[in-house]
Amino acid sequence: MIVTIHQPDFLPWFGLFRKIAHADLWIVLDHVKNNPRDAAFWGRRVRVLVNGSPQWLSITLKRPAMPGVVGIPICEMEVNFDDPTMLDRAWTTIRMAYAKAPYFKHHSDMIESYFRNSEPLLAKRNLQFICEVMGLLQIHTPLLLSSTLSLNSKGSELLIDLIETVKADIYLHGTGASTYQQDHLFEAANITLRANHFAHPVYPQLRSKTFSPGLSIIDMLFNAPIEDIRRWVLE
Repeated sequence: MIVTIHQPDFLPWFGLFRKIAHADLWIVLDHVKNNPRDAAFWGRRVRVLVNGSPQWLSITLKRPAMPGVVGIPICEMEVNFDDPTMLDRAWTTIRMAYAKAPYFKHHSDMIESYFRNSEPLLAKRNLQFICEVMGLLQIHTPLLLSSTLSLNSKGSELLIDLIETVKADIYLHGTGASTYQQDHLFEAANITLRANHFAHPVYPQLRSKTFSPGLSIIDMLFNAPIEDIRRWVLE
C-alpha cells in the first residue's frame, strides 16, 4: 500500500495533486503545529502568475489566542476575518491576472468560492478546494486526517507512526524531503521510500514567454485543457 502525507496547502501546486493521484491513501497532516503568522507557511501562501511574472499570493490568519503562544495545530488555524476585504483582495488579484486566460470561465466559479465562503478554519477551507480539484481531475484517492489518530511523535518518527498505523509499506514523499527526512529510520521500519519525481508539464502561460513551474494549480487550470491535466497527473 502506498501512502503519501502532506499538509492541506493553500491552492496548492500541481505536484501535490500528482502525488495524491499516485498514492492509495493521502494522510492529511493537519494536527502538527505551525505559526499562522509565518510568511513562508504554505497553508496561507502560493505563487501565481501576474503579468507574466511569478508573484506570491497570500491570506492572513488569526494570531494564536493565548499570549506567548507562537505555533498552533493547523486544524485550529482560522482565517483573519477581522480584515473584511482581505479575501476579496486576493480574489481580485487572481481575477485581474487570469481573466483573459483561455479556461478562466471554466473554473473561475470554483476558485472564487474559496474566497467567498464563510468557513473560518483554514484546513477545512483548503481541503474543500483540494477535494474539488481532485474531483475535477478524477483523482479518487481517499484521505485520512492525522488529527483523528492521536499521535504525539514528531519528525520522521511521526511519519513512520502514521504509515504504520494505516499498515502501508511504501511512502511516497516530496523531492525536498531529503533535507529533513531520516531515511535510515524508514529502512529500519521496513518502509520503502519513493520520491515524487516527475517532469513538470509545460503549457502556454498567459503573458509569459518563459515557462514558470511550481505555481498554484489554478495557473494550470486556467491555461491548459482539463483533459491534458488529467493525463499529466497520472504520468
